[in-house]
Amino acid sequence: MKKQCIIVGLGKYGTSVARKLSDSGFEVLAVDLNMKVVEKVSEYVTKAVCIDVTSSEAWDKLPIKDFDIGVVCFGENVTASILSCMALRDAGVKYIIAKAGDKFHKKVLEKLGIDEVVFPEEFVAEMTANKILEDTYGNQEE
Repeated sequence: MKKQCIIVGLGKYGTSVARKLSDSGFEVLAVDLNMKVVEKVSEYVTKAVCIDVTSSEAWDKLPIKDFDIGVVCFGENVTASILSCMALRDAGVKYIIAKAGDKFHKKVLEKLGIDEVVFPEEFVAEMTANKILEDTYGNQEE
């Protein structure tokens, strides 16, 4: 059986995660409030749904109880992030990864028991700096 992942929030980060997992054979349910984004992502995910994640009734319509992994991709909208994490946890999603916009957001997500909290921009910045330090961008001697 294929692994299943629900991606909540389809900005650049969420869309990139959804595409990579889909390309790797995961069943992906992608969720966002913006119908144009949902339509675009629907071309490569298993299913894409347009809902307001701040509405508990909207979550009741999603078949998420059997999902292995949930990825919540809101960095700016803390309310949507927290409510999405709570909905995924309440539904029994086994492992939840959430993007945080700042240290306070991270602390709240950790208090909720989120399995992994990420700062994508900091991660990429660290990778870039490490590549420069390791001189993997090439030796550009003059």
